[in-house]
Amino acid sequence: MIRVANQKNNHPIIFFQSRLPPSNSSTWKSLATSSLSAKPMIPTQNQSSKNETHHHHNQTPSVSIIHGVSPDVSSLIHQYAHFAQTATSLQTLMKTGRGDLLHKTFHEEDLTPHETKAAAAADHHQATDKILIQVAGFLRHELPIRLAHRVLDLDRVPLMRDMKSVRLVKDLYITSFLELLSIEKKITTMQQENQFAKILEGIYERHASVLVQMARGAFELRAAIRNGTAQVQYKHRIHNNNNNSGESTTDIKGAVEFDAMEETHLFLDRFYLSRIGIRVLIGQYLALRQSPVDNYLGIICTKTSPYEIVKRAIDDAAFMCARKYGDAPEVIITGRLDMTFAYVPTHLRTFFACIYTLHLFLCFHE
Repeated sequence: MIRVANQKNNHPIIFFQSRLPPSNSSTWKSLATSSLSAKPMIPTQNQSSKNETHHHHNQTPSVSIIHGVSPDVSSLIHQYAHFAQTATSLQTLMKTGRGDLLHKTFHEEDLTPHETKAAAAADHHQATDKILIQVAGFLRHELPIRLAHRVLDLDRVPLMRDMKSVRLVKDLYITSFLELLSIEKKITTMQQENQFAKILEGIYERHASVLVQMARGAFELRAAIRNGTAQVQYKHRIHNNNNNSGESTTDIKGAVEFDAMEETHLFLDRFYLSRIGIRVLIGQYLALRQSPVDNYLGIICTKTSPYEIVKRAIDDAAFMCARKYGDAPEVIITGRLDMTFAYVPTHLRTFFACIYTLHLFLCFHE
C-alpha cells in the first residue's frame, strides 16, 4: 500500500506499507507455484518421443498458409501449435534444478546415490549432467510448441500483422522454431546437450530486442490509423428499448484510437505473457549451466527480499525525480521488512521500478 502523508518542508512524505501475510500463508505458496503458461512439467523422454511422433501422424486438416513461409513450414507450425503448452511453475523449476524429478526421466538404477538425494545442499547445488539433459529434453519438446503458438498469433492479429516491425518479429520466431527442430528429438548425451545450449544462447540473445520491435510495431500501427492508411474493423453493441442487444461490425478509417482496439491489446497481453514464460524457461536452463551462486537456483533467488528490492527501486526513482525536479519526496517503508521468499528478483525489480518512478513523479505533478 502506498499513501501520501502530510507535507514536510513543502515536500510530500510517502509511506510504503507492506502488508505481508504470515510465512505459512497460501499466498507465498501461490507465488512459488504460479504458472508460467498453460499440464505439468517434466515429460519423460518416452512421453516426449510419443508427442513428437504424433506431430507427424496427426496432420491438421485445412490449415491456413502463414504469410511469408513455404506451405511445408506453414504446415509444420500448425502441427506444433495444435498441441497445448505445458504449464510450468517456479516450484517445479526449483525441483527440477535440484534434481527432485530425475526419476521421471531416468530409471532409478541409472541414478547415483548423490542424484537420488536431490534435496541436499539446495542453495549451493551444482546441476549434474542428468539434470541438464532432463531440462534440455523438456525444452526441446516445449519451446517449438510455444513458438508455434506465437507465430500463429502474430500472423492472425488484425492490422498489426501488417506492420514491418511485427513481421520481423514473426520471422525471428519462425527462424528460432526451425532452429530448435534441427536438434535431435531426444537429448540423451552431454554432446547433444551442449549443442542444444549453444542454440538456446543464440535464441535468447536474438530475442532480447523483441520488446523494442513490438513497441515499434504498435507505434507504426498507431500512426497508420491516424493518417488513415489502416482500415479498422471493430464490433459495437446495439441496444434498443426492448432490452435486446446485438453486435454489428463496422469498417472505418482513422476514426478509432489505438487505445480502443481491444483485440489488439488482448493479443499484446498474450504475447508479452508468453514471452516472459519462454525467457524464464531458457534463462533458468542457461543459468543452471553456470557456476552456482549463493541463495540462487538458476535465476530463482531462494531468499528474495521485497524490502531490498523496494528500497533499491525507491532510491533509483528518487534519483531520477531529483534530477528532473531538483528534489524528491521522502519515502518511509514499514511492515515485515525481514520477509523473504523464492522468486525471480529481476521481475520484481522491473515492476517496482515502474511503480515508484510513476508515484514520485505524480507527487510533483499533483
